[in-house]
Amino acid sequence: MCYLHIYWSYPMRRTLALFILLAGCSHAIQTTSGAAFVAPANGPIDKDIAAVAAIEPNLNFPARIGVARIVNGALSLPSADETEELAGMAETLARLGTFVQVSPLISAMVNGDNSGPTTDRAIQDIRRTAARQHLDYVLIYEIGARSSERGTPFALADVTLIGGAFLPTRNIKVAGVGNAIFLDVRTGYPYGTAQVAEDLSGLARSFGTDRRAQALQDRATLKVFKALVPEVQAMLVALQATPR
Repeated sequence: MCYLHIYWSYPMRRTLALFILLAGCSHAIQTTSGAAFVAPANGPIDKDIAAVAAIEPNLNFPARIGVARIVNGALSLPSADETEELAGMAETLARLGTFVQVSPLISAMVNGDNSGPTTDRAIQDIRRTAARQHLDYVLIYEIGARSSERGTPFALADVTLIGGAFLPTRNIKVAGVGNAIFLDVRTGYPYGTAQVAEDLSGLARSFGTDRRAQALQDRATLKVFKALVPEVQAMLVALQATPR
């Protein structure tokens, strides 16, 4: 069960920031102005911080929206089950535009052979690939697992790229963690994030002895992804409703 706490703030005219915090699942959106943040009226600011902050939202729907799955810091194709879930989300959110898979083949062509990808480069590579595909925004997501028990053999992937520090508020020994971020391809503006944590303790107990380890991982990944999709949808709907 998720309990919603909604905070509305109006830091400037026609700008809305909505943050929804939930136990075990959450999403948040941002449409604040960089110019307002670095304005002299707010006090002195370091030059490097000002350069990072001075970015404006430019959110317009309908749009071409890329979808990119990250596995261990590298772009990867979604599974068939995830593709089916994504198709359902695209149909539900058809008013937002067209959803397009960010292509690993195009990424290889645009970005070359990035052996040993790092987290700080992965998002830039995805933005470059999405730009080659002429996508306006990109939804990047990853699925992984966190364990509070040492020696637990259950692992889906390393969750370090997006929201890696996110921990469930419930007492879960093994949690499946899903994270997503919605970015502007042109500027890198982060419009929203979504996160979920699903209890995988039951699956994890049988992981070490089950010969069908890959099938078990697939089941766990899909369970987390199905929980993440509604949060992503809610985040995108909230963005569409934001005054511009």
